[in-house]
Amino acid sequence: MVRHVRYQYLDGRLRQAFDDAGLDRGQRALLQGVLRALDPDAHLGEHVAGLNSAFLAVTRARTALESHAAEDQPRWNLLRRIVVTSIACLDAAKPAYAHGGARELARARKVLREVDAAIAADGQRLDPQVTAAAAAKLDPEALGKAVRGWIGPLWSGVPLPLRGRMIAEVAVLVAVHGRDGRQLRADLLRWLKKPGDLGEVLWPEPRKYVVALVVSGARVLRHLDELLPDARQEPLHRNRLPKDDFLKGAVNGSSVLVRLPVRAPDVHTAAVRGRRVLNEVLDQYAAGERLTELHVAPVWQVSSPGGRVTRGTEHRRTVGNAYPLTPYWPVELRSAMRVANLARQVDAPMASAGLAWSALDATGLDPGKIAWLAKACALQTLRQHLISLHVLVTTHDGELRGPLDARVPTVGVKHHLRSVDAWLEVLVPHRRPGDGLRAARQAVADLAGNEGGLVRDLVEVWQARLADSKALADWLREQENTAAAVLEWLYATRNLAFHAGRFASPADTLTAHAGQAVIDLTLEFLGNWRTVERRLGRRETSAVEIYRRLAQRQDQLVARLRRAGSVRRLSVEDISGPDEKWWSRSGS
Repeated sequence: MVRHVRYQYLDGRLRQAFDDAGLDRGQRALLQGVLRALDPDAHLGEHVAGLNSAFLAVTRARTALESHAAEDQPRWNLLRRIVVTSIACLDAAKPAYAHGGARELARARKVLREVDAAIAADGQRLDPQVTAAAAAKLDPEALGKAVRGWIGPLWSGVPLPLRGRMIAEVAVLVAVHGRDGRQLRADLLRWLKKPGDLGEVLWPEPRKYVVALVVSGARVLRHLDELLPDARQEPLHRNRLPKDDFLKGAVNGSSVLVRLPVRAPDVHTAAVRGRRVLNEVLDQYAAGERLTELHVAPVWQVSSPGGRVTRGTEHRRTVGNAYPLTPYWPVELRSAMRVANLARQVDAPMASAGLAWSALDATGLDPGKIAWLAKACALQTLRQHLISLHVLVTTHDGELRGPLDARVPTVGVKHHLRSVDAWLEVLVPHRRPGDGLRAARQAVADLAGNEGGLVRDLVEVWQARLADSKALADWLREQENTAAAVLEWLYATRNLAFHAGRFASPADTLTAHAGQAVIDLTLEFLGNWRTVERRLGRRETSAVEIYRRLAQRQDQLVARLRRAGSVRRLSVEDISGPDEKWWSRSGS
């Protein structure tokens, strides 16, 4: 029996393709790791938008420095926080760049250290020429070129845990190039049958596609040829369409078909970019026709250079049963939930990112408290990673899972863990494990070995991390630093979008995804905290106070891990909840 596979990078077709191609463990891990990082369902600590990346840090720092030099936005104090968090990301990435790009990384770090010193010395009197000069010296493309050269070493074999860090950086480069995860998976399946240059699959040369989209609410868009010179349009009449035409369901009332050329690395990315361009031009018409509602229908058609036509619909996930954050109204979170929902519905990445920050702002967060929320996110990310690992290990059902299920039971059709700590107990090393625990640990080893690739890598990485409390402490600090970098950039993006009027920025789609992921993570632990308080009849704690207490807890946990020598007392069941039970597990 096999469970429903939620993640396509673990499905049977891909596994069979790996077997047929004779891929070894490291090669499987590379391809699966990139696909997982591009999966829109991946949580903040797994998706490219939330991974530690030197390339992304330098890209954002350069954008911030250029903007400060031109527009004094972000202001000097926020600029310094962006620079400092970028340096932390570069330091964490340094071991990976030993395989290429070490000199370029050191050069970028030196530039950031120099501009940090200049900001510290001059403050609000910082000369824009200093930031302009620093921006000119930063070269993220030099780092990107080095990372593309890592494919050879990764394919030949890089030991853990360095392999995981390098794969994450590669995935970021693939995402910034504009690769769609579903399209990449399809391309990899074809590539595995006739392998060639893997780099050409991950980073194909952009080609010119023609994207056809339907705009509802108007029959003709006047002056479109002036706003989009290469676009073409034609009115649509529902009664004149062929019965089997893919546009039939999209044409409702006044509609117009718009075709526009787009350069992109693949078909799905072309559709996304075409939709973004068309939505931006519709801002003009919305302003000119204030009583008319114009919107782009979810269906699309893309014509490739060779004449091949691909049709699709904008991806929307559905569920059988939808559950609220809490079964009652938490008054303080209502505004945050409203704005967070709006952020998901906005196509423009910069605006979506700005709204994500506004959702955090609605909880009472201000820039001076970003460090608190970053620490809180690190705690919740630890819990998420452990739960995600259990999902990956138990994706494929069978006799191997029996001893693990007996020790770590799940509930419901989605197989949620009844106890995260029971799973932690299996992963943590024991001097004298009992028969049940020993069998469960062996089941994990068998399942990971049977799955291979990324799953086996993750199991071994987490077992090693949980066997060394100092390594876990270092990991928590890195998650904190990564979350802080995301939050600082999210705030800067909000200022660039709402104050400076920017509608585009390098890697802004990743920023938008990161913004939504951070607010989802935050509402998750805030909602849980409120639910526990309500169940116990306690007075509600303000969100800002929750951030402060969790930040304090994170610092205490890291300090405890550094001196404890073991994680056997660590509890993650309610690590981001109101009760101080984070060091209460009884382990042997």
